[in-house]
Amino acid sequence: MIEVVDARRWTTVQDRGRPGLERFGIPPGGAADWFAAAVANRIVGNREDAALLECTAAGPTLRFDTDAVIAVTGGHAAGGTSWQQVRMASGSSLAVGAIAPGLRTYIAIRGGIDVPLVLGSRSFCQRGTFGGGFGRPLQRGDRLAVARLGEHQPLAAPWPESHRLPVRGPWEVRIIAGPQQDAFVEDALQRLTATACRVTPEIDRMGLRLATPGLRLQPREIVTVPMTAGAIQVTPSGGLIVLHVDHQSTGGYPAIATVINADLPLLAQARPGDTVRFRSVDHAEATRAHRRLTGWLELDP
Repeated sequence: MIEVVDARRWTTVQDRGRPGLERFGIPPGGAADWFAAAVANRIVGNREDAALLECTAAGPTLRFDTDAVIAVTGGHAAGGTSWQQVRMASGSSLAVGAIAPGLRTYIAIRGGIDVPLVLGSRSFCQRGTFGGGFGRPLQRGDRLAVARLGEHQPLAAPWPESHRLPVRGPWEVRIIAGPQQDAFVEDALQRLTATACRVTPEIDRMGLRLATPGLRLQPREIVTVPMTAGAIQVTPSGGLIVLHVDHQSTGGYPAIATVINADLPLLAQARPGDTVRFRSVDHAEATRAHRRLTGWLELDP
């Protein structure tokens, strides 16, 4: 068992989420920085779908009742060693502390966090307040069981820096045009990619609101349509909302573009005040970018 001594601001149990349930109003969820989470599980030898902890802004203090092998990845954590296996002795504690640069840190424990499956996943869903073992972020005094989902030996060497994504802005984020291009004037996408956007404090797992000084994209009205993670919605006032993993399944604001899957981890690490610039790419480049990251996960560092 693992005891939560101090949960800090927002620590939740996550895995790969619930893809394919948007038609029932259920967001895909899962780790916001899917790549950092996958690396953490890879380091400790877990299966890809093993549940782990996602920490936002600051990480928890955990006490281990038995020997364990862990890995901490993602945003830089003030306490502890990151991007490599760490052996925790029975009775020892891990204090993650403040996270910066980056916004989200992941803690994988060999075997995985053992909480009940809800709709096929152990992930906490922010919109539905279910899953994650408690239907809420972790609190002081919670106890977490460790499963037996380890399939491989932990990695002996640290995860190479050349195979990590940046956790500090400014950010260049690649997008694919659409799907409601006809709701905007002809040069709207060009104006978007030529503008530096600022991340506002309105950030959660559902999305990010961006301030766009000097940019006003006036969309035409559309009927409510399905939405996906990465969709860049434009509000009637011209503001931008980028949907993330716990997004609503439908929306009435038109989407001028969609962030590619390989760059969603970058937005998961963006902090208020960071600058985001969008770059338009085609489907072929988006596919290559995703294959690059999944290829890293298959390597033996």
